[in-house]
Amino acid sequence: MTFTACACDECQAMCQRRPCWPTPADVQRLITAGYADRLMLDWWFDREQNKTIYILTPAIAGRESGEAPANPSGPCTFLDENNLCRLHDLDLKPTEGQLALCHNRTPDGLHEQIGQTWNGDEGRTLIDRWEAHPPRGRRLTLIAQPARRRSSARVSGKQSRK
Repeated sequence: MTFTACACDECQAMCQRRPCWPTPADVQRLITAGYADRLMLDWWFDREQNKTIYILTPAIAGRESGEAPANPSGPCTFLDENNLCRLHDLDLKPTEGQLALCHNRTPDGLHEQIGQTWNGDEGRTLIDRWEAHPPRGRRLTLIAQPARRRSSARVSGKQSRK
């Protein structure tokens, strides 16, 4: 299937607000193409199942190899200087970006449907491998936290508890 890149202001604004979500298969292609360090860990809370589903997604610029902020918004790391997707012509554009349409024509529930593709062994295994070597996402945060606690304990003169 061939997707046409739309360069209208509305489509560019979508990519400026938040990166589009990929399926696990999309992410595997991005990793294979050498873009693992341009991803971040995001999440979606599935209200029906009352659980958090983790998702690897193109990073918000400046969040590469880390986690999405609590209120994830910001430009996609793959936007070029003309606000166009660098992944489009490489046939690596995430599924949500391929199917999202301007003028309120995006299929209903698309974001949630993409989120559900991560609710299984394939998605969890891919995230575990991505986070492990080198440490990224939640593992990167866990490595950095003990050092911060130790340095703040020294400043305050108090011992930190384990």
